[in-house]
Amino acid sequence: MKAGRTVGILLLAHLATGLITPYVMLRPLNEPLIYDANDSRHAFQVRLSVMLLFIGGAVTIAIAATAWPIIREHSTALALWLLALAIANFSLQCVENAAWMSMFTLSQQHASASAADAGVYNIVGASVRAYWKWVHYTHLLVMVSWMSVLFATLWRLALVPRVLAALGVLTTLMQITGITLPQFIPYPTPPMMVMGMPLGFVYLATAIWLIAKGFPKTREQ
Repeated sequence: MKAGRTVGILLLAHLATGLITPYVMLRPLNEPLIYDANDSRHAFQVRLSVMLLFIGGAVTIAIAATAWPIIREHSTALALWLLALAIANFSLQCVENAAWMSMFTLSQQHASASAADAGVYNIVGASVRAYWKWVHYTHLLVMVSWMSVLFATLWRLALVPRVLAALGVLTTLMQITGITLPQFIPYPTPPMMVMGMPLGFVYLATAIWLIAKGFPKTREQ
């Protein structure tokens, strides 16, 4: 039960540091040549957000490591997949953070550049943002795949109510097929909010359940 509650707390931490808060705070930086990165308040906000993303990436490894003994007891393959995807997620998070900081630096340089250099910065800014976009969606694909494996594991071992775990698998697939994959293979989808928000609610509900109940003492195989 202690391990289950720890995983629940870590899921809440991941929701806050790796999925919601930093991206909301960093959203204005998506337009690197408009964002005033030389403003001290904005600079602090960017640096804080990036540090939170580092923590959020590391939390997925902590979740996989905490659950490792329980999951490995029933399925070594699932335990390895969960850990491997967590490590891949953290690695890609580091690369994405570098892309965020590149946009941040470019915004600072653009703000202090002369008017004659504006055209050069427009070209470079478009390239840097394009690089960030594809790193972001690649990272998003791996991260949500990790979440999908996590929910599938919770369902397989009945570590949470199977209805809740099944909803987790469903909402991760909604996110992948409705938000991430259309960036690589364009096809019509419902609005992103419709395909992405349900996952957040299920993730939160799973965290709360585990904090309250922990993992059961007896688990189905």
